[in-house]
Amino acid sequence: MYELSLEKVDLLDLYRVMIRIRTFESTVRKLTREGKLPARFGMYTGQEAVAAGVSAHLRPTDQMGSTHRPVGHLIAKGCDLNKLLAELCAKKDGFNKGKAGSYHLFDPSVGALGANGIVGASVPMCTGYALANQLRNNKAVAVSYFGEGACNQGGVQESLNLASCWNLPIVFVCENSSPEVQKMLGHEIDYPQLTINDVSIRAEAYSMPGSSHEGWDVEEVYMAAGRAIKLARSGKGPTLLEFKVHQLEGNLDGRLEANEKEQKWCPIEHFRIKYMDNGVLTEEIDEKIRAEEMANVEKAVEYSIASLEPEPSEAYTDVFAEGS
Repeated sequence: MYELSLEKVDLLDLYRVMIRIRTFESTVRKLTREGKLPARFGMYTGQEAVAAGVSAHLRPTDQMGSTHRPVGHLIAKGCDLNKLLAELCAKKDGFNKGKAGSYHLFDPSVGALGANGIVGASVPMCTGYALANQLRNNKAVAVSYFGEGACNQGGVQESLNLASCWNLPIVFVCENSSPEVQKMLGHEIDYPQLTINDVSIRAEAYSMPGSSHEGWDVEEVYMAAGRAIKLARSGKGPTLLEFKVHQLEGNLDGRLEANEKEQKWCPIEHFRIKYMDNGVLTEEIDEKIRAEEMANVEKAVEYSIASLEPEPSEAYTDVFAEGS
């Protein structure tokens, strides 16, 4: 078992990433209401601790595959906020020239190799990246994010099996916001998707490590992800991690619009409650981080608004791969 520890500076770095994601998404909500974004898409609000805690262990050469809620994953992986927002606004200076939108964001410079609007589709894709890493012996790790609904897809189960059979360097990350989790949190929802309480127990069937964790505690996410990624990087195969999450709505300054009962499941408020009393986080530090991240997002807004829209003729470019 690998031992990990978090210093004060590391904790604040994780907090900053969560604030960056929340601030960016809150701004996206505002731009959507103003008609400056062409379409709505799945938000990541309430799940920031997972992306921040996992990506803290990843290198630019490590690959990451996302879901239909990709913005938090890409921001945590280190993508450029200017190009990210320009892409969401369907502008020419976006990552993918305004053609990918939110559901197919792609930034190879930081190893963000594909968001996906198809449920569970990034899992076999990332398994392929892991196989390539193994064959190249480059010590890179692939991370595949998916939700509890995707865990029932056949391609996901086949990928878990292949990854274990071939001892691939991959970490499977299930962000579980299922009705069962919502009931655990005190919400009454009546359409079960799973007959198990913990998705991670499926790891046993494929002879790989698996564990379930509170996805609103960034320190817990960091520790669990660190162990799994070290195992994968050292050639000891895949891990299935499950993080229980509670999806929330955020307001424009990045703070939580939620009642007192829900605040403990918000990663940002949970961090504030946990670390404000022991000196890791102070109101002054908090305000400084929020102001800096808001300034960065405001620059991204200026960049995206100034960016040109693609020419209609560009709809026919970059559609098919060129033959050799």
